[in-house]
Amino acid sequence: MKKLNFFQNKPKALKIDVHSYLNRIGLKREEPALKYLKKLQKAHLLTIPFENLDIHYGSKIVLDYQKIFEKIVLQKRGGFCHELNGLFYHLLYHLGFDCYIISAKFWKEDKNQFGKPFEHMVIIVDINDEKWLVDVGFGDGPISPIKVKKGDIQMDYTRYWKIDTDPDENFILKVSDNATQFFSRILFTTEEKQLIQFMEICEFQQTSIESPFTKKKIITILTPTGRVTLTDRKLKISNLAEIDEIEIMHEDEFLSKLQHHFGITYRQLIPKRV
Repeated sequence: MKKLNFFQNKPKALKIDVHSYLNRIGLKREEPALKYLKKLQKAHLLTIPFENLDIHYGSKIVLDYQKIFEKIVLQKRGGFCHELNGLFYHLLYHLGFDCYIISAKFWKEDKNQFGKPFEHMVIIVDINDEKWLVDVGFGDGPISPIKVKKGDIQMDYTRYWKIDTDPDENFILKVSDNATQFFSRILFTTEEKQLIQFMEICEFQQTSIESPFTKKKIITILTPTGRVTLTDRKLKISNLAEIDEIEIMHEDEFLSKLQHHFGITYRQLIPKRV
């Protein structure tokens, strides 16, 4: 079967400023290889936050990657999975990696089942006839690429990961802190998808009361020793084995913490007037 082209039905492939993107994450260009892919993923997670702030400040998220490039790379913002993984896919593509996007479903603990198709966008990278799952858009996902191989226990920097399958042979990515008790994260197949297939769920995530993204503001980023997460209710800083939590009492305090920990100001959040 002929492989689908991500840019199918577009007049030409999206052009992005690779140099500016690499400068944003603090890396230089290298030959496409697994070692470089690992460096790219970790650097991305350390410099570009997962955030849903546009939804709460009136900026509509459209899967136009020229606009998303301007937001994430030039304006030094973050985004959610359809923005982050979609844009990272374009970077990998232009760096020479053999890659494409796929759909995944989140595990819903409260419902004890997986969610909707296309609610998560992930990247598959083929290296030496092996498929690697790459995700910079989860908020608290793997720090390194995960080999798509059933049963192998793989470790990134802090946690253990394993891929199992369900009765229909869908892949399930699971996570553990101790390599014994694993919890489901996402369900996926390695079938290539096209951008247009994610547009409906992208709209749902921004507008539906059922969407987790409409319920509260969140921004989170990996740090060398842990993670910083800010919501409109709490600031949580994990540093090795220590966790500090501070209650957020009002909007001004949220904006102050946002600027201090993420370098994002209120001016960057307000929609531009046309």
